[in-house]
Amino acid sequence: MPAKPADMLTFAPPDRRRPAQLYDLIAKVFSGGRGYFGFRDYLTKGGYIQDSHYDWSASRVGCLDGEPVTHVGVWDYRMRIGAARVRSGGIGVVATHGDFRKQGLMARTMDTTVQAMRQAGYDVSVLFGISDFYYRFGYTRAWNATSWTVKVEDLPKDPPIGPVRHMVPRRRRPDLEALYNRHYAAVTGTAVRPTYARRPRQATDRGWLWLGANGRPAGYVAVRNWPEAPEVVEHAGQAQQVLRVLGRQGRRYRVKELKFVGLPWDGELAGRLRKGNVRLAVEYARCGGAMIRVINLASTLAKISGELSRRLRASGQKGWTGRLRVQMPHEAADLICRQGRIGTVSPSGKADHAIRGGWEVAQLLIGAGEPLEIADSHGIVTTGQARRLLPLLFADQHPVMCRWDLF
Repeated sequence: MPAKPADMLTFAPPDRRRPAQLYDLIAKVFSGGRGYFGFRDYLTKGGYIQDSHYDWSASRVGCLDGEPVTHVGVWDYRMRIGAARVRSGGIGVVATHGDFRKQGLMARTMDTTVQAMRQAGYDVSVLFGISDFYYRFGYTRAWNATSWTVKVEDLPKDPPIGPVRHMVPRRRRPDLEALYNRHYAAVTGTAVRPTYARRPRQATDRGWLWLGANGRPAGYVAVRNWPEAPEVVEHAGQAQQVLRVLGRQGRRYRVKELKFVGLPWDGELAGRLRKGNVRLAVEYARCGGAMIRVINLASTLAKISGELSRRLRASGQKGWTGRLRVQMPHEAADLICRQGRIGTVSPSGKADHAIRGGWEVAQLLIGAGEPLEIADSHGIVTTGQARRLLPLLFADQHPVMCRWDLF
């Protein structure tokens, strides 16, 4: 019986010194929108792979007879979980040569890439995927797609404070990256910048910037599809100033309504919008959209232990003492709590308190929704006082990711 192509597949990191074959494969698979040469330029001159945070050592190419036929790309970035930082592998340009689809090649390539990320020291992995596929590899829902729509007539009519400049960032702006990092310092799901070395991942049509008394940027707002169907994709700075700028520009261009995407739920701007007239849309996807997989449970819990300690103290339960085991399909780790401080140790003996479940435990770690609802809907078992601790340690974080960092 002849060997199947999936059995003959060999794997290796892409060759950074000779990337032409890699670019050729990806451009062929994704040539539908930009065309072959347009997408190849996007990978290189556009900075999507070349000179970006693409991880050449953790990404994987599958080859048959020495020719690349599959690829899974990994983008190395730090992701926030509250005020904590974890190392995340963003998955992109998942490609299979058209002549070899539906033969199990990508399944083997994905498994190999996950193993490579673990060996490289990644904590978690995030992707924005198609439906009914990535759950097979341990990925589960990370957060919902939300949009906030407001009428321009409901925005402030007061003029912005101080001069406002037109801004469309075509290349990296370290001053804006610093402002962004301060503004999103505790927003779960967001990336710690810099990410792309050349320019933002998602181009915008229009943006505005204003300076503080020190002459440095104090805030900005970035919009795409302006002015036909404007979407505010990112902002920083004082919320009232953001709304004043958008109100003035919206009326100037006779825009009827604006849509905000990727808006931090607990941020000042979202709070102001909730006090006025706003239409909120939330899209839930069981499989597809933003998805997360825990690569290394022990390292993830260790890096967020300070954040968990802060949450426990803020709940008024800092006196709780005990060992809480967190168990997933591939590993387990114990959280040790003493006088409001949480640390991690390797599991040993019998745990009096435990959280045991499938890959959906990742939803608890990132705060992808109400923790008790997550546990009940996915059959996550709790013992001892674990169920009482769930809302204290793993409350809904309303994760988001800004479009400029998408991979």
